[in-house]
Amino acid sequence: MEALLLLPYTRPMPSSPRRALFVASVFGFASLAGCGGGNGGDERSGGDVGADVGAGPFEDGGLGVDAASPTDGGSKADGTSPGDAAVPGDSGGVPDDVAVPPADAAPSSGCGLPKPATGLQSKTIAAGGVDRHYQIFVPTTYDPKAPTRLVFVFHGLGGDGNQIRSYLSPEAEAAGGALFVYPDGLVLPAYGATAWSDADLVFFDAMLKEISAAYCVDAARVFAAGHSFGGYMTNLVGCQRGDVVRAIAAVSGGLSSKACKGPVAAWIAHGDADKTVPQSEGLAARDHWVAANACASTSKPTSPAPCVAYDGCSAHHPVTWCSFAGGHYPLPTYTRKAIWDFFSGM
Repeated sequence: MEALLLLPYTRPMPSSPRRALFVASVFGFASLAGCGGGNGGDERSGGDVGADVGAGPFEDGGLGVDAASPTDGGSKADGTSPGDAAVPGDSGGVPDDVAVPPADAAPSSGCGLPKPATGLQSKTIAAGGVDRHYQIFVPTTYDPKAPTRLVFVFHGLGGDGNQIRSYLSPEAEAAGGALFVYPDGLVLPAYGATAWSDADLVFFDAMLKEISAAYCVDAARVFAAGHSFGGYMTNLVGCQRGDVVRAIAAVSGGLSSKACKGPVAAWIAHGDADKTVPQSEGLAARDHWVAANACASTSKPTSPAPCVAYDGCSAHHPVTWCSFAGGHYPLPTYTRKAIWDFFSGM
């Protein structure tokens, strides 16, 4: 069995009927698992670092896994279907703004190549002796001579790249300002569904190498975002690849790995009534990044409400914490814009 470092627990899923409920929730019957229960309103900010984070998600004998992400056919937090959002670069869409590379951009080896196909491209790559699949979105305004931000977006348990793209990716908000990557996890026996493990760091490395050689990437601005189990993977990438990624945005996830490589700018959000991944997991991740980034224990309100930004963090390593009223899903309507605002400010 592969080591599953994203969640502090590796035993197989429970047997029926509880396992049946879990499987149903993963593959589209989220209401059965009770993993939603929230909305984007009535948000509140979190407390100071060091607040009681409570028991972890596996100390109460629960499922111990990320039970449900919304399916492709579900609705988003703003009540629209995932396909309603305009995507920059799609045919018939609104023309994208032209992004200007930062002065300290670090061009990858792929800069200067002929312009590739734009839109959503499907890719297969060998990583760890296994063929892996990912998709990359290239905006129509992509300039093969201009170093461009690169954003990896990780799906939750039982999901895939298409699913996470539909409800978390800030692709539309970026308006052509970044390349977006949507990897697919492998089905892991411990969960019986697509998931992530520490072995996926090799997959991340392979994707980054291939993309940097084929596209004009700003190597100083590589980012990771994810929801739920994808939030754990995002924190793992930030921890283990802190010398590569500039910032992360982990939503409704946690952090298990402690062998981290330096500070990383972090935007962390978690619902205060999350029954799938308790908010204590998000609070623990927040506290880790606050300490790693040498921040003070005090914070001040920041946009969007109810988020707070911690004081005194080391240069280029801010930490933002957003505690919102609600459960695992739906996410606050501000989520995608807030993530892009955080990344684009780096």
